[in-house]
Amino acid sequence: MKKICAPVVFLILLMVLAGPASAQSIGIQDPAALEAFFDGVFSVQLAHNKVPGAEIVVVSEDGILFAKGYGFADLEERIPMIPGTTLYRPGSVSKILVWLAVMQLVEQGRLDLYVDVNTYLDFTLPQRTTANRDVPPITLHHLLTHSAGFEDEVMGIMVSRPELLKPLGQYVRDHLPARVFVPGSVMAYSNYGTALAAYIVELVSGQPFAQYVQENILEPLGMTSTTFAQELPPSLAQRVSKGYRYAQGRFIPGEFEYVQNYPAGGLTTSGFDLARLMLALLNFGELPPTGEEGEAAADQEAASARLLAEETARTMQSRQFSAHPQLPGMTYGLMEWEYNGYRILGHVGDTFLFSTGFYFLPEEKVGLIVAYNSPAGSELRSELLKGFMDRYFPSADTERTEPRPITPGTEANYRGYYFSSRANYTGVESLLRLVQTLRVDVDSEGYLLLQGGGEVARFGEIAPGLFQALDHDAKIAFSFQEGKAVRILLPGPAAWLRVLWFHSPRFLLGLLGGAVLFMLLTLIGWIKGLFRTRPRHKPLFWPKALAVLFILLLFTTAVVGVELLTTVHPAFNVPLVVLEPSSTLKALLILSKILMGLSSLILVTAIYLLAARKGTLGQRIHYAFFTLSVLGVTVVLWQLNLW
Repeated sequence: MKKICAPVVFLILLMVLAGPASAQSIGIQDPAALEAFFDGVFSVQLAHNKVPGAEIVVVSEDGILFAKGYGFADLEERIPMIPGTTLYRPGSVSKILVWLAVMQLVEQGRLDLYVDVNTYLDFTLPQRTTANRDVPPITLHHLLTHSAGFEDEVMGIMVSRPELLKPLGQYVRDHLPARVFVPGSVMAYSNYGTALAAYIVELVSGQPFAQYVQENILEPLGMTSTTFAQELPPSLAQRVSKGYRYAQGRFIPGEFEYVQNYPAGGLTTSGFDLARLMLALLNFGELPPTGEEGEAAADQEAASARLLAEETARTMQSRQFSAHPQLPGMTYGLMEWEYNGYRILGHVGDTFLFSTGFYFLPEEKVGLIVAYNSPAGSELRSELLKGFMDRYFPSADTERTEPRPITPGTEANYRGYYFSSRANYTGVESLLRLVQTLRVDVDSEGYLLLQGGGEVARFGEIAPGLFQALDHDAKIAFSFQEGKAVRILLPGPAAWLRVLWFHSPRFLLGLLGGAVLFMLLTLIGWIKGLFRTRPRHKPLFWPKALAVLFILLLFTTAVVGVELLTTVHPAFNVPLVVLEPSSTLKALLILSKILMGLSSLILVTAIYLLAARKGTLGQRIHYAFFTLSVLGVTVVLWQLNLW
């Protein structure tokens, strides 16, 4: 997968800002001006970031204002990107169709946003969290705002080949994640929650989810180039852009990406089709008659269509959850941003090979859709949105609150490591938390330093618990417990939770490194002892044999782990274990369990040696320290759920 820690500070830096101005006066209705602007943006983005192709579609409430492709959909065949003709995979933008389907059934009275979802399911979600606490039931309100409290899971969302795909109902049963937060207490973006909502649509409607969407959303909107099918018909397959990654000085074409959790990210679509979806959102549930240009456009205007009643659509686009009153949050399924004082709704989507941005300003009735056939677009789309807003919707507010240092003496209340709420807590993917942490420190001037992914952002306080970056207007907030920061609050469905010291990467890696070093030195010393003609002391055969066995098994486990992480999919450059069942992973977990068992045996042996005074005092002390090293390794394995 793409590295997950790099967007840590980047996400914070691209959050939301402040004050309004008229866009009409600076030419957003002028296609020539729009073309000049986007020509400049994409000429730089594609060349500097090694992106083969991209496209942009700008939409107003009446139709498409501007659309253009840049670069190539297929480098080898020199096929250009053409909006409306070129198809691509928009990733999580697919989720909008799930939330529209849910709201349609809510409007019909067939679903209730505040009823326990177990009411609709043919299996039962557990009512207890991993902390063994009884918690309130999960509702559709929680699913639509990413506040259901599920842990995250990466493995199994996408698969390497079509024969591994399972029916949606089987997927949601087999991949049920742990409940780690009280519903409604914290936002944690959840692909599984989206799949669960789609399955509820399937059960209540009596139709496969893809069929329901086809008949109730895609066909009414005239989205003829959009499908959840993962074996595309030839008429669509020949229009799909290749996705590329750039490595070793060349573009490497990918393959079709099979998405197991298809409601959350398995759509194939075109820019013009997404424009129809955006038009329906801009007009609060209704698609007005539209005329389009482009090779794939219909020959005549499409008739109007209404997906939702206006009241339902307005409810869907109203803020339903925010981590802090002064931070954007979530509507029902749509992410919320704020920039230059304007409210922006939409979604972003990433696959291994494509990056898409779907943004609209509901009050200004304008939006844009941008797609890149490269994972590099995940950062480029935010830069493009920022440039578009600064050009056409600049801030009218010239006053800026100056951030101030924190109160002297409170530095310890903020310092520490924080994990993303979107993380795995109970499975082997917990290992990722070692590289997905955000570190908070305080500089000599009293400003907060947020460090993650090789980047550093500097924040100062502008109100109690509310902080703003020193070099721009991005904001974050902190929540406190007994005066100590326990959570960093961000715009959108994300938060960062303070890590207890014994969960921190510094402690775990330090403990593991120290234990391994002591074992290596012990092993070297014992090997040297084999060459002595006269051993200093009678060896403790069985204790030493157990210790040597533990060391050998530990290094075998490490080798297996390295092999697991370095065996990658050739097209996507991600560990194959992410995409398909792995015998290597099973072997790793078996070895970890054996290590845990051996550690118990070594602990009992150490206690016996000390109690029975076996061997010399030096031998007993050394074995006691070796046992502590073994227990240190065991603690790390236990913390990372590698057992």
